[in-house]
Amino acid sequence: MKIVERLGLDPEADLEASKVLDDILPEPDIAELKKLIYGKDCVVLGAGPSLEDDLKKLENKGWMNKSFISANGATSALLKYRTPDIVVTDLDGNVGDQLKAWKDGSWLVLHAHGDNLDKIRKVAPQIDVRVIGTNQVEPFGKLFNFGGFTDGDRAAFMVHELGASRIYLVGMDLGSEIGKYSGDKNLNKKIVKLSICKELLAWLSGDLGAKLINLTAKGENIPKVPREVP
Repeated sequence: MKIVERLGLDPEADLEASKVLDDILPEPDIAELKKLIYGKDCVVLGAGPSLEDDLKKLENKGWMNKSFISANGATSALLKYRTPDIVVTDLDGNVGDQLKAWKDGSWLVLHAHGDNLDKIRKVAPQIDVRVIGTNQVEPFGKLFNFGGFTDGDRAAFMVHELGASRIYLVGMDLGSEIGKYSGDKNLNKKIVKLSICKELLAWLSGDLGAKLINLTAKGENIPKVPREVP
């Protein structure tokens, strides 16, 4: 799957952003981050239209004590209930809410790509603890590449790599409707990204053996990922 061609990405711009992020961030403490994930049931939140209803159901089910990883704009919805354990972001959602979560104890996983260089330069210098950097080219220096592409599927790849026992997907509609918490409002481009997200999650579950369970109330089925009602 050639994501670069499908979205017209510029790997050189991705590399430039990666270099800037690597220069800014402190040394990563991946062992501390892993403690939030290893052997645990992790809930990965996307910013799809089902997110608010899904969160209400999880609260009613008594699940708010699990490890919660919010993808970008989904952080804003989760903050109505609790602070996420981890925020995975390329900074195109409500950055103010993401910084609030960090100040309240969340880890930030900041992602560098060619379209967010200005945001990296503005936000990353404010983050001096509980942070790691990721990119979508060959990792180097302080940066990691766990796999995945969008914030949502990247979060799922990361928690699988760091040893989650189960990964519950929430707010992952992955259809033609954009949720109000999504930072990317370009409908045509977003639909392609959501399709890529679905393909990658299917690969993660099917070929890589991740224990994914889709709890999203509505939206698309994800191939090779069982669906349950929360």
